[in-house]
Amino acid sequence: MHLSVKIIAGVAVAMAFSSSALAGDLYVENIHAPLRRVVPELERALTAHHFKVVMHLDVLKRIEAKEKVLHIPDLNQGKFTDVQAFVFCNPMFFSQLLNSDWKSAAVCPLDLTVFAKNGTTTIVYPERIAYTQKTPADTISKRIDSVVIAALKSIPGAV
Repeated sequence: MHLSVKIIAGVAVAMAFSSSALAGDLYVENIHAPLRRVVPELERALTAHHFKVVMHLDVLKRIEAKEKVLHIPDLNQGKFTDVQAFVFCNPMFFSQLLNSDWKSAAVCPLDLTVFAKNGTTTIVYPERIAYTQKTPADTISKRIDSVVIAALKSIPGAV
């Protein structure tokens, strides 16, 4: 399997995993700035909050490049100019999840998606508490969500 197909398949799995949470469990941050200015600030904010970005994918660009092979009907009806995915992690949080309720460690690594349209960048983070409610990992997931959201709110221009 080619690397680009593996990456697209991986993104699809991550998006399917993320979409299993309830819509109310998606934290959304809008920033009135183009994506090219927001992305470096996003990476700085995550790093400042002790996360390491382990993967950064230009999802829309990769899928559009394979459109002739994939035959996706009505791709990008929302007319987004860019959609990028970030996968990031904090080993301490992973360890805490693993130790509290090992199955809950499946919510790591963390991910978020960045959408660009009309000079505005929207960051969508699937909150991990949606997956660990009523488990021993509940408190840790709340802490993870709190730190990720604090990082997103620290981006210049975040509302």
